[in-house]
Amino acid sequence: MWFLWFLSVVFGALAVAVSLYVLMNHQYSLYEATHDNLFTFVVEALPFLWLLVFGLMTSVAIYNLRHTANGYRHPVSVILASSLVLSLAGGSALQLFGFGYSVDNLLGKNMKMYMSQQKQEEKMWQMPAEGRLVGKQIFTTLSPTSTIIFEDVSGQRWQVIVNELEEYDMNLLKSEAKVKLLGKVVNSSVYKFHACGTFKQILGKDKTMDNMSQERQRFVERIYKLSDQKKTRPDFDKGEAWSALNLPPDSICSNIRPVVNMAI
Repeated sequence: MWFLWFLSVVFGALAVAVSLYVLMNHQYSLYEATHDNLFTFVVEALPFLWLLVFGLMTSVAIYNLRHTANGYRHPVSVILASSLVLSLAGGSALQLFGFGYSVDNLLGKNMKMYMSQQKQEEKMWQMPAEGRLVGKQIFTTLSPTSTIIFEDVSGQRWQVIVNELEEYDMNLLKSEAKVKLLGKVVNSSVYKFHACGTFKQILGKDKTMDNMSQERQRFVERIYKLSDQKKTRPDFDKGEAWSALNLPPDSICSNIRPVVNMAI
């Protein structure tokens, strides 16, 4: 019984480690690009499976310890507290050494039904109809180029218009690393996509709180910069009218969903 109690605490610690990895993974997520609000994002992102495993293992730990010799003498509250503390402490230590990511990644690769964080992120971002792609640049067309060829995770190749991207975005694409692309499909029949922003897909031990925070900050700055490109409507009550001053060049990116939602 003591061994079973110890085993349940270990599994509880693993569940905590994966849960911490998932929660930290999404702390600085670019949720405005994928969801209408923070609540719907949190509901989809929470690791309900691992929270259930943690609850189940805690219950098993309490049951096992209560059935050891003299275990009945200890109050349930004390056993519960000790199991929780041990699982949380163990899980935090495991996550510190990257076990949360390792378990999540291993299950994702070997179990088709398991939704690892990589699978979940690709599921949320690989949605062309909503202006999101995950993949990498495979080659450019002309030089200086206004379009590139981008291959998404499903193997589909896109002609991507990049004339609204910044130097940072272009350098990220040229690195040929897997990235998240934000923009809008302009012609679905020929797979033509207008890019508005490029963001790193950071996974595993490379995903630190610092670089997640930096990516989040860059996303917010990019969205507000795009919102500044929206056409300024004149105040007709004051006798103002449309003119060259309030008619900047049309920007597809100034009207994508995250820009509209965040600029309110």
